Amino acid sequence: MPPVLANYYLTYKCNSRCTYCDIPVKPENIPIKEVAPEVIIENLHALKRLGVKVVDFTGGEPLLYKHLPVVLKEAKRLGFFTSVANTGTLYPAKAESLRGLIDDLKFSLSTIDPEFYKSERGISGFYKVIESLKIAKSLGERPSIIATATPESLAGMEDVIGLAQEMGVVVLLGPVFDFCDNELLQAEGIAQIHRLAKYDNVCVNWAFTQFFLDGGNNIAKPRCKAISSTIVVSPDDHLLLPCYHMHDERLKIKHEDGRSNLDEIWHSTHVQNRKAEEGSWGFCQGCTIWCYFEASFLWPPDKYFLLNLKSKWRWGNEKLKQLVEQKSGLCLTRKLAGDKDKIMKAISTNPLNSPASKPTAEIIC
Repeated sequence: MPPVLANYYLTYKCNSRCTYCDIPVKPENIPIKEVAPEVIIENLHALKRLGVKVVDFTGGEPLLYKHLPVVLKEAKRLGFFTSVANTGTLYPAKAESLRGLIDDLKFSLSTIDPEFYKSERGISGFYKVIESLKIAKSLGERPSIIATATPESLAGMEDVIGLAQEMGVVVLLGPVFDFCDNELLQAEGIAQIHRLAKYDNVCVNWAFTQFFLDGGNNIAKPRCKAISSTIVVSPDDHLLLPCYHMHDERLKIKHEDGRSNLDEIWHSTHVQNRKAEEGSWGFCQGCTIWCYFEASFLWPPDKYFLLNLKSKWRWGNEKLKQLVEQKSGLCLTRKLAGDKDKIMKAISTNPLNSPASKPTAEIIC
């Protein structure tokens, strides 16, 4: 199976300090510099030659990379499905330049309580995220919310779902994974996620939650295909093996006469030998780092393959419903989740609702 996904780290910098992420503060990441857009574009051409279909531009906070619109335009021209997950705190200032360039636009939000948001993210950015959702919808985008369930945030997740229902967006709900000493959900927490998955506008990857309950990757019978399914590129132009989170090798990508050798590196004997061992190293035991398993579950056929298909079917239906609601003005969502008073207060208390603000199209279904 050729690689289908590229996790392209544009920067390790971030304006937030989320409690469950150490990317912007990891000592070895701090001195790493970003490259010029021409370098990234040459790598995109190499990814195209490799057969990659989806490019997830990530970070850090990818909107801090000042050439993001240029890179996205070329990615779209090459026919990639583009994905950008971001904090939502910088999007209002950049929305117009990104319009129509992101197929899967995602904002991270795990609470409707501004004070809890600040304690979890290290900044006062809650109302910026709400503003971003409104702006994105007014520009014809179909944004989603990434809701990471931690032991602390899980209790308020139903309100996040209620907010998403009111705003006509999809929630991608999943448990925090095992990285940088995160406290994980137990079986009861996963059962709560499964209960919440029954609400409209909620997408849970059932393959991943089952994998989580099964104890994660088993090095005796690896299910992770981080190298064969996913290309991981660092901000300073290296191929990371076997993945970002556990990489023990950085292979420098070379550029000559406007051509990247990323595809040649991936086809090299060395990388293919490492691919044959993927998921079997000691540090892979019990891993549940989600960034690589969605693509890993695409093959071979097993229970995770089938549960992943079920999850993708649900996601497709929810995104289709979002499109129909946005185009027709109909409301097809059953708004049953959360505390309505708290939700409506969270939606209404932000700059786009101030009388002094520029009028924005009504987007709540």
